[in-house]
Amino acid sequence: MVQLCLVIVQVLFASLAVTGRLVLPVVPAGLLVTIRIFGAAGALVLLNAARGGPWIHDRRDLLRVAVSGLLGVTANQSLYLFGLGHSTAVNATILVTTAPVFTVVGSLLLGLERPSFFKLGGIALAAAGAVYLIDPTRLSFAPGVALGNLLILLGMVCYAAYFLISKPLLARYDAITVGTYVMLFAALGVLPLGIPALGGVRPEVFHGSIGWLVAYIVVGPTIGAYFLNLWALQRVSSNTVASFLYLQPFLAALAAPLILPGEQLTGRTLGAGCLIFIGLGLVLWAERVQSRALPMEGLSAE
Repeated sequence: MVQLCLVIVQVLFASLAVTGRLVLPVVPAGLLVTIRIFGAAGALVLLNAARGGPWIHDRRDLLRVAVSGLLGVTANQSLYLFGLGHSTAVNATILVTTAPVFTVVGSLLLGLERPSFFKLGGIALAAAGAVYLIDPTRLSFAPGVALGNLLILLGMVCYAAYFLISKPLLARYDAITVGTYVMLFAALGVLPLGIPALGGVRPEVFHGSIGWLVAYIVVGPTIGAYFLNLWALQRVSSNTVASFLYLQPFLAALAAPLILPGEQLTGRTLGAGCLIFIGLGLVLWAERVQSRALPMEGLSAE
């Protein structure tokens, strides 16, 4: 069940790459980010209120969820957006695959997870498949691109920190509650970008299919993806959740030929997909072995 949810998360995120390309020529990027975050925050607040909470009152937990929202949503999306403006689409796709690496390094440095040879090997194999799919020979080092690359890398560091910070919260609150506060604080963080963006809204922009696509982006790749990610993070390690990010470029490559003109499915895509799935299989197997070993270790230590 957790594995299926994590696959759905990546399907939703991958669909953003396709729907975003259809929407962005009409809806400015700053406005789209603002609509995503404010729409998700409003919907989750209503959902949590309708079920009667719970709400977070502990100041330390509020601080933690505030940092989580500002890093994982506001900073991550803003840095990626502005980085993409100075970099290239290929560079951005390659650099996004560093997020699981930063998550692994952070969890090991903070002592949140024990190192596992098979888990680390699986993450490395999935990463190799993702990088092979994107073709690193197309990575650009042209003058002026370095700033964009740095901003995207910082965005991935923020996304990794979001996983590590959110994990302890999910031991005390459910995914809807954490997701509500994450999006609320993210909405506060995006206000400096959102106020001028919302001020320039023209209602006629959202006519027909564009309006439906924007609504889908709010409901699917934002509310649905973030909620399911948090739900899964409550049940498996942050490294496992982050490693599924390697499915994104593969799923996007599969979906693009069905929707976008000029896109083709290649043998490179299928070969990279095999590497990614084998790598994720190793990660899931190692996770299961570790979860079985922990109770026995606890008994032997008493």
